[in-house]
Amino acid sequence: MARTQSPYLPKIRDKEKRSKKAAAFPTHKVVIVSSAHAVHDTYSGFIAPLLPFLIERLSLLKAEAGLFILVYQGVSVLQPVIGHIGDRINLRKYALVAPAVTAIFISLLGTAPSFSVALWYCLIAGISSATLHAILPAVVSSLSGDNVGKGMSIWMVGGEIGVMVGPILVTAVIAIFSMQATPWLMLGGIIISLFLSFLLKDLPHHNSSAKQQAKIPVKDLAKVLLPMAGITTMRSFLRTSSQLYLPVFLIENGASIWFAGISLSIVQGIGIIGTILGGSLSDRLGYKIIMILSVTISALAMLAFSTSQGFAQIAFLGILSLSSLMVLPIAMAVVHRSFPENRSLANGLYLALLFAINAISGVVTGFMYDQIGGQQTFFWSGWIAFLGIPFIFLLPREEKVTQ
Repeated sequence: MARTQSPYLPKIRDKEKRSKKAAAFPTHKVVIVSSAHAVHDTYSGFIAPLLPFLIERLSLLKAEAGLFILVYQGVSVLQPVIGHIGDRINLRKYALVAPAVTAIFISLLGTAPSFSVALWYCLIAGISSATLHAILPAVVSSLSGDNVGKGMSIWMVGGEIGVMVGPILVTAVIAIFSMQATPWLMLGGIIISLFLSFLLKDLPHHNSSAKQQAKIPVKDLAKVLLPMAGITTMRSFLRTSSQLYLPVFLIENGASIWFAGISLSIVQGIGIIGTILGGSLSDRLGYKIIMILSVTISALAMLAFSTSQGFAQIAFLGILSLSSLMVLPIAMAVVHRSFPENRSLANGLYLALLFAINAISGVVTGFMYDQIGGQQTFFWSGWIAFLGIPFIFLLPREEKVTQ
């Protein structure tokens, strides 16, 4: 007599497969790698709180102050080159030294003797930042297996924690001591970078052969990166105005140094929730739906911020940060999934676009601020963000998500 298979057996097997798949995610390794991102971006978070003091001490226009971000992030155009090399040669040890290098030169920024010297500090720190951001996300992506969205969320959370802590840290040092004390902050980055280099010395390296790298057609890159560039451009004004110029705007409107610095950290802290939700929800519901929601909600929140007063502004900024940061891990996951054999190169190309666009936007937003004022700059940034939605529909068709 033939044996009949239990109708529950396939479901049990599927459940076991999903359980093994979930258990296989190396959370601790991804978190440790992402901690390098957190430490590094703590120092990146110094730049915005330092701007009001640099503008006053060096007698700068807002547009001139935007050049600090242009140089710091603009040098990220080197990321595709670094990423291409990183797919063939292990550059991990250089990426892990980046938090120390960035810590040194950003900590010196507040005491720079001149505008030109300050730009040189930003340039060196920018090269360091480009190295870290080109190499380590590919490591996280390789470790994450099929859960790339989850891995990118953890990576991005590390960066957002750093950007959240940075303003509080540098503001506390300036308020308690003075601008002259900020160079001491570099010691933390140096120590942590050395510690991480030791702790992650056995980290695996994703290596692609020259043959594999030759299989990445330009037209396939264009199908992903050109729509991403459009989305990034349209929402860049919203991002730079709400983050880079927020302390300047608040201080000009009578806020204390403490309130301006801590408000920026609160906004960044709330954004961590959006970073976590973005990657996880995109893995389940599809990335296009979440990206459309992210752009729409963040644009509406910016418009509400520009027409409100007091603590209501901070509340709308929180909604803005939560919703806008959902896009970042989703975009990185899309790029990594599209080019699994060229993760570092593709990641470098995407982040070069992201940082270069945001860098240029920082100067343009500063020019807008000089011409029409902060409130109108925030208002128009919200409307411009809506123009990014059509580009989402130009992205490649999503693969069917299985549960």
